[in-house]
Amino acid sequence: MSLLDDYADYQSSARQHQQNGAQSSAAAFSSQQQDGLALDVNEFDTDGYIATTLEAEDAPVFSLDTVQFQVPNKIISLAVSNDILVLVIEGAKILRIKLQEAHSIVEASVPVNPTSLRACNVFLDPSGRHLLLSTPQGESFYYYEGWDAAKPLSRFKNMEVTAVAWNSSAWSSATSSTRTILLGTHDGKVYETELRPGSEKAKRSDIAVRCVAELPVRERVTGLAMEAFPARRKHHLVLITTGTRMYQIVGAADLESQTGDKSAVFEAMLRDGLANPNFQEIPGMPGPGALTVHHRETRPGSRTHVVATDFAWLTSMGVFFGRLTFGAQEAGDSVVENAALIPYPAPSSSTDVTSAEQPSSLALTEFHILLQYSDRVCALNMLNSKVAYEQTIGSSDETLQGLTVDETKRTCWLYSPANIYELVVTDEDRDVWGIYLSRHQFDAALERCYNDMQRDTVLRAQAEHLFAAEDYVRSAECFARTSVSFEEAVLRFMETKDNMVLRSYLMAKLKTLRKQDHTQITLLVMWLVEIYLSIIGDIEAKLASTGAAIASPSATQINTTAEPTSSSSSATNDSSESVLSAKASYSREKSDMQKELHALVEEHKQAVDPKTTYQLAESHGRRDFWLFYASLRGDYERIVEYWMEKEECVQAIEVLGHYGTPEMFYKYSPALMSAEPVALVDVLMRQPNLTPNKLIPAFMRYGHEPSGGANQSIRYLRFCIQKQMCRDPVVYNYYLTLLVKESDTDDESELMSFLTTYGKDMLYDPDYALRMCKRFRRIQSCVHLYSLLRLYEDAVELSLKQGDIELAQIHAERPDDDKLCKRLWLKIAQHMIQAKQPASEVMELVRRSDRLGVEDILPFFPDFTRVDDFKDDICVALEDYELQIQDLRGEMDEATRTAEAMQRDMSSLKNRFAILSTKETCQVCSQPLWLRQFYVFPCQHSFHSDCLTRRVVGSCNRVQRRRIQELQAQIVEITKQRRQLRLTPLMSKTKGAGKPTENDEQLEQQQRRAKQQLDALVAGECVLCGEVMIKSIAEPFISMDQTAISAGADDAWSI
Repeated sequence: MSLLDDYADYQSSARQHQQNGAQSSAAAFSSQQQDGLALDVNEFDTDGYIATTLEAEDAPVFSLDTVQFQVPNKIISLAVSNDILVLVIEGAKILRIKLQEAHSIVEASVPVNPTSLRACNVFLDPSGRHLLLSTPQGESFYYYEGWDAAKPLSRFKNMEVTAVAWNSSAWSSATSSTRTILLGTHDGKVYETELRPGSEKAKRSDIAVRCVAELPVRERVTGLAMEAFPARRKHHLVLITTGTRMYQIVGAADLESQTGDKSAVFEAMLRDGLANPNFQEIPGMPGPGALTVHHRETRPGSRTHVVATDFAWLTSMGVFFGRLTFGAQEAGDSVVENAALIPYPAPSSSTDVTSAEQPSSLALTEFHILLQYSDRVCALNMLNSKVAYEQTIGSSDETLQGLTVDETKRTCWLYSPANIYELVVTDEDRDVWGIYLSRHQFDAALERCYNDMQRDTVLRAQAEHLFAAEDYVRSAECFARTSVSFEEAVLRFMETKDNMVLRSYLMAKLKTLRKQDHTQITLLVMWLVEIYLSIIGDIEAKLASTGAAIASPSATQINTTAEPTSSSSSATNDSSESVLSAKASYSREKSDMQKELHALVEEHKQAVDPKTTYQLAESHGRRDFWLFYASLRGDYERIVEYWMEKEECVQAIEVLGHYGTPEMFYKYSPALMSAEPVALVDVLMRQPNLTPNKLIPAFMRYGHEPSGGANQSIRYLRFCIQKQMCRDPVVYNYYLTLLVKESDTDDESELMSFLTTYGKDMLYDPDYALRMCKRFRRIQSCVHLYSLLRLYEDAVELSLKQGDIELAQIHAERPDDDKLCKRLWLKIAQHMIQAKQPASEVMELVRRSDRLGVEDILPFFPDFTRVDDFKDDICVALEDYELQIQDLRGEMDEATRTAEAMQRDMSSLKNRFAILSTKETCQVCSQPLWLRQFYVFPCQHSFHSDCLTRRVVGSCNRVQRRRIQELQAQIVEITKQRRQLRLTPLMSKTKGAGKPTENDEQLEQQQRRAKQQLDALVAGECVLCGEVMIKSIAEPFISMDQTAISAGADDAWSI
């Protein structure tokens, strides 16, 4: 074949092997561990692996596959990166293959004599675009993807490049250059350069290169690595290896701002680092010296970074490897941790340990070190330093030349002059958890478990290990996460007789339950509640004993006669401090337990059984937890009842104020009002949703059990009326009742203010108020209520009965009836006269009233009363009467003149006339006016009488229309009767001869009245400019009758 044999098939096959390997490993392990509770160290073999047997179909961790590719010539060197495979073959040819497009092979040439290129060092950058080729003769060439031929590097003359440190910042960059890189050479020098493609047409590449360091011991540079610190991007680590030494150089180098063709970025850093070098030296003969660094991807936030984590170096005595830890190291510090030297393993076919061969090359995976020998490949486990895999190549005359790793795609490749091999790695961490478990590194083992059965095994082993070490709390947490039966684990922990241990197990077990496991959750939570309450009780007992120890005097304090020594005093102080420290510790422990208990109940509130929880709290005497749980459930009614049973009404009122509902207030207010009226009313006044009339039973009970101070019922009802604008008559009536009962006889100001303010809207029952005021003799209020009920005479009489003349005067002025007002004032005056008050005061009353005269009150005085005191008033009254008589006489004269003027006007009305033209027409029918009887209006509009009548009848209402028709019929009937009377023959002169004449006169009068009434209806105003015409503006042009007719017509024409 002339092509890679479908590289995609190899990739899918590797993935399938990986899945099968994970499943089969889990199945193999589960068959051995499903019945055991604890694991013994004997179950692990000497390599640290759990003894498992792979089925035939299980894929091995490592497998060496030969790539079916026919190479045109012998392979000189090979490199792989970013799924790009580059071959340098004899004949000075370069083959570049994209493994994802294996059918496409790009061939390029190297501009040298084809027979002279027998060996070379090839370095491919991580992106797979830049290739650096260096020969032992000191010639270097640069090849960039897409070129037809590599270009000689003119400035690299006589320089054999033996190692390259690529710039990690260019791995994912879109730039076409490599940015700053380091080169190691055969003569122990380090150079700095930057590879750029430049123009493809140029025959040579004039890329600059600069020597930036020389090793203190001039040895061949066999390995070179440059790594940036993850958190300090300007700090770098440079590793340089030779056959005997490994140098660590830490310093600052800004790769972002400098490039190789401008100035040396690493020159100062390497010069300072090698001046006082930090190196690891392996004594003896020089080894292969190859260096490799393993990288892992990290995601700090949203970006992905590649960080170096491990390294390995081939020495003469074995593989020196360790972990790279980047932190705050500065120049001279080491970044290597957990370094170890693994001797090279002897071949599996050899029994002589001393015959171990040194490998030529190496590579690192996550857990293994790959070693390439001339005839085989070997994998060492980094955790236990054991050989995990060894494979010899098939042909005895074939020699492996190199091992390379694709860092980006995590693939491993080997090659010989004639063949290419891929070392497929499948689930290399499948058995790592067992190694960690054998070392008792349980956390690491858990991270590497593939399935639940493996995790269960690790957790069981960890739980047993901790239980044996008497670390029961952590052991309980581990047991809870295993498949060990609940009963078995609980019995083991109950044997410890430590509630804290059992609590830890139950808490951990609770976290493993699913939400739908309601019964199990409830049982565990209730058991935990009881355990917590017991623990808190035990802590309180310790606190009590500690407090007793503090309170009781020590033996050194009892002997007060002897003078205390300094040693006894210090011992006493130390003892007191230790006791106080213990008490503080117990207090903190109690507080922590209470917080955990509260958090547990809050988290599983729905699973907690209320009845059982209340019983547990009561049985343990935990009032604080009882109240907490009731508050958590919102069972505030139970809390109020609890405080009331304890006769702590203030606490009950406080709970009502924060969480009470209106129904709770109505229920508990009667009892609380009697005990703490002030506090309750303070809370009631902060509740906007209460109905005040439902609280009246509580106020009535409080009223029957009065206490000192202000009446709190009045205070609350006043608040409801004045602030909350309550309009309930029941509340007003009860408030009035309280005011009447509590008001002082001499001071009715508050009661009067209430009656006056709210009497207008009649929000209270005035009749009821009057009865209450009479019952408790609130006279001023009774008078006001009489007046409010318009019983003014009763109000004045009651005022006079109490001798309150001023109050009587006030209410005497309130009636709207002047006669009633005068009568009330007369009653007041009569009372004053009968009370033998001075005449001057009576006259002052008369003057103030503006309704009484001297003549009104004179009859009430005794017959022989002297008039000296009101003689002047009598004279003034007489003078007033005289003036009134004169005014009346003038009014009479004016009335007479007005009557005469009206009589003259009426006489002139009979002589009014209008001048009409002979051509005048009726305004309705447009016919000559003189043809029939007509009407003429002052507005000069004229109508025939019949036309005007029809017009008026059409526009007037139904009643007027009927009246007009009746008058017309009456006039016609009277006319007929008079005609008949005229046609009757003359009768002889008899006793009744005058009767027809009298009948005719009566009929004439009736006819005249009927015409006058008809004229008043028909000719009262002009129909064209009178009120009827004005009102017609609001009438529709088409009446309802016409509308109905039109609708009928439309229906007739409808189809």
